[in-house]
Amino acid sequence: MVHQTSGQLDFADSFLGNNQKLNQRLDKVERLVDWKPFEERLNRIYSSPSGRPSYPVLLLFKCLLLQAWYNLSDYALEEVLDDRLSFRRFVGLSVSQKAPDHSVFSRFRDRLVQQQMHGQLFNELDRQLETRGLILKKGTLVDATVIEAAPKKPSQNEDGSAGKSPIDPEADWTKKGGKYLFGYKAHVGVDQESGLIRRVVMTPAHVHDGEMLGEVISGDELWAFADKAYDSKKNHKILEAKNVENGILMKGTKTRRLSRVEQMCNRVLSKLRCPVERIFGTLKRSYRYSRARYLGLKKNGLQLIIASMAYNLRRMERLCT
Repeated sequence: MVHQTSGQLDFADSFLGNNQKLNQRLDKVERLVDWKPFEERLNRIYSSPSGRPSYPVLLLFKCLLLQAWYNLSDYALEEVLDDRLSFRRFVGLSVSQKAPDHSVFSRFRDRLVQQQMHGQLFNELDRQLETRGLILKKGTLVDATVIEAAPKKPSQNEDGSAGKSPIDPEADWTKKGGKYLFGYKAHVGVDQESGLIRRVVMTPAHVHDGEMLGEVISGDELWAFADKAYDSKKNHKILEAKNVENGILMKGTKTRRLSRVEQMCNRVLSKLRCPVERIFGTLKRSYRYSRARYLGLKKNGLQLIIASMAYNLRRMERLCT
């Protein structure tokens, strides 16, 4: 991985530095979360004491959250941890301890992927959010967004078909807004009232949005709201089977134009579902998560989970005023 420093450090400086308010936000997140269940789950990924890293697993997990919040490479994260007292306090590093080496973060991340632990961690945070009464379940906002692949786009094949990347063969192509994009797609289900992410799945970019509806609704919400890409008989049956009210925008066809009433319904439903786009905006602008950092579906799936947890923790901090 390329050693990135100055730009990322400047970004972290501007958002954290010695700003007392932002330092208090980290302290508040630390207080709001019961970290013990996370630690218990993380301890399971190491079968023997000899295979454990030299730092507590919870400390390393919190480091990954900081990395997501402040868009830091492993190298930059190591450097910032040696320089920022608020970071050190959040992860649990004493003043005398040296920050973990960048390679420690990489190995820990690999271990999470190998043991498929990140889904359990996300579910534990969801459980704590629900216990606090923050998830209201009135509706789920469903949508998907493209996360461009880390390597550059491959060239077309000689026959004109879309090329594959030899560096990241699991990434794929999609067309959005008249542009061809190469990478992955993040599919999410968001609690309508709280704005908290409840379900998240990553696929190659060619997977159609509508194919993932069943994966991103929870089944305990009253309504599911989604755009026209999800309008299909299959998805209507999924919602009916789960006893979830259908808030999918209706799609007209060449043989059947939408009635005036249907068009009015679409306008109402569109306003209800559009807040999900602000969440993607936060992830892409504030967290700089518009491009994948890693290669392959599994590692990028972990990055999406960590970014979503980081977003939910910040949202939790704001909701618990």
